Amino acid sequence: MRSSVLLMFLIFMTVGCAHTAVVECWEPAEIDVAGMSRIVVIDFSGEQGSAIASSLSARLWENEFYTVLDRSELATGIQTASFSENPSLQEILDSARSSEIDGVVLGSVVEYRCDDQILKSASLNFFQEQESNNDFERAGLDVEVESNEVLLREGSVTIAFRFVDVETGEVRASKQVSKHFTNRSTNGHQDIPSQGAVLEMLTRECLDEVVQMLAPHESSCEMQLATCNFWTKGSREFKKGLKSARNGDWSGAEKFWQNAIAENPENHAALYNLAIVAAKRQDYDLAEQFALDALKVEHKECYTTGLGKIRERRTAWSRANDQRDARVVSAGETFWQ
Repeated sequence: MRSSVLLMFLIFMTVGCAHTAVVECWEPAEIDVAGMSRIVVIDFSGEQGSAIASSLSARLWENEFYTVLDRSELATGIQTASFSENPSLQEILDSARSSEIDGVVLGSVVEYRCDDQILKSASLNFFQEQESNNDFERAGLDVEVESNEVLLREGSVTIAFRFVDVETGEVRASKQVSKHFTNRSTNGHQDIPSQGAVLEMLTRECLDEVVQMLAPHESSCEMQLATCNFWTKGSREFKKGLKSARNGDWSGAEKFWQNAIAENPENHAALYNLAIVAAKRQDYDLAEQFALDALKVEHKECYTTGLGKIRERRTAWSRANDQRDARVVSAGETFWQ
């Protein structure tokens, strides 16, 4: 028994990567946004179209990639333009040009619903019942009818949009996003969101996806941290660093892992974790070098996987920067933060 416990302990201590870290990174816009600096979102058609367009405009403003103009700032012709009034695209573009707008977002709410169904069912439960008296015992079969009422709530939101280059009239993107929800409660035992909460959640998810298509944006990437064998030189400093990282103190973690490497330059776990620290601050060149140094000392699958993620993050960051630079050249100034 003691030998098996010791074996399990040693296996645990020799795991290469176990804990995870969340790395904030940048993703590029999914569409061509070159030359797009000043944009406006026109009221969408369909149910809640005006509110959804206003919410999208606010989200794009918060993203800070574009200068998002409010419709009240624009020429009269575009202030009232919406699909419900059925203006031509040319009318919208003419109004946008007079206000020196680069791009226009137009759209429609294709689906916006949340419905309930009440499903009733009955089941028969059979069980034996024993009866006895002084002279004999009798076994009987009893039947119980169980009634169930199920509330089935289903919701769907679908938003279609176009992103149009005002100068050329080119449609840079024509996309549609859909989000769905299904949940049920049997006999009132499960809590499910209200219909209004479901529609709000689905709309938010749709608009998140639209913003990701239209603008560079931050996202989170999960990466594994390395662990260090207790007998490895520098393990004490390494574990202090791991504890600091778990507590969110990445500056302290970096110092401890640097100390571990100073004590033992071949502490591959510390080298790899320094790669994660560098990736967190988007210093991808340094992150790649640390990951390669760790692999030179000890080839572990999690190090190879981490190196691949670091390279993916660097490529995405570079594309997002290219989009920013193209916008800056066009606008003559940057709003990038």
